[in-house]
Amino acid sequence: MHLILHWSTIFGIFLVLSACRDLVEESDTSSCNSAIDARNYEKALTVCSSRKDRATAYMGKAGYDIINLLKSSATTVTAYTKPTALGTDDIAGASILNILQLSVANIANDDERAKAISKSKTNLNSAYELLQRDLNELSADEILLNTFAISFAMQLNQLEVYDNATTTAEAYPALCNGCSHVDNLTCTEVDISNSDATANLKAMDGHLWTKERNGTQCNSILGAIKGITDSDEQDAAFINFNAWVDNTSRGKLPEPFATTVCGPISSLTDYLADLTLNLNKLSSLSGDNTKAITNAETSSDALLKAVGCSE
Repeated sequence: MHLILHWSTIFGIFLVLSACRDLVEESDTSSCNSAIDARNYEKALTVCSSRKDRATAYMGKAGYDIINLLKSSATTVTAYTKPTALGTDDIAGASILNILQLSVANIANDDERAKAISKSKTNLNSAYELLQRDLNELSADEILLNTFAISFAMQLNQLEVYDNATTTAEAYPALCNGCSHVDNLTCTEVDISNSDATANLKAMDGHLWTKERNGTQCNSILGAIKGITDSDEQDAAFINFNAWVDNTSRGKLPEPFATTVCGPISSLTDYLADLTLNLNKLSSLSGDNTKAITNAETSSDALLKAVGCSE
């Protein structure tokens, strides 16, 4: 499946930023207005006093401003289809990295890109925390700005946990052939030696493959099992885990695996809950104008269910 960041998405985001910019122009502090005009968001945070101006400055620091949106509009974000051994490519994160100008094309070095993504998420969270606490008092423009802050931060959080170029065939460990003890559990890696895998499997690039997500989950579960020192408790946990695997409906992971796997992504549940509250207030908006938001929501919701952290 090919997913594309449509021009209408950019136009919708442009509208909310333009609206927020109009609000900034009403500010009594000309230095705040000038700082945001100059994209000097660090200064804006020291001179701007209103909630909406400060939230706009945090979003600007995160990479969310009109200049970056115009740059991103020239790039089409498309899901990779090869190699098929890696499963399906979820590009909700890649689309957001493109908007924030944090993609591989913008920052080639993996470590530098990861640091930039982390900083962006911190600033998105600052905008979100500033706006969310006054949700019932927010204007329509502030609520829309908040939905972008939440959905973008949520997606970057997901990438930090799972987008690490570590793959396994299954989402849970399996016994080797002819083995019967928990010590023989393994997470079988996917063969990534072919040229397509070499080219398309990359850490923190926003392209989250099914097998890449599996890698994090499988190794977390394996670590939880082998981390149980009491042999009886380990055997009991192993039996409960196998029962979960054999259950076609599955649902949430049993303990201690739920804590190990779901703990690092518990914030996704909080993001989704607050995103729902904001979307409910913006129920009159629909279609491609909120596509970046709904794609992020769908991606995180599907991930939580797939890894056994949600019903």
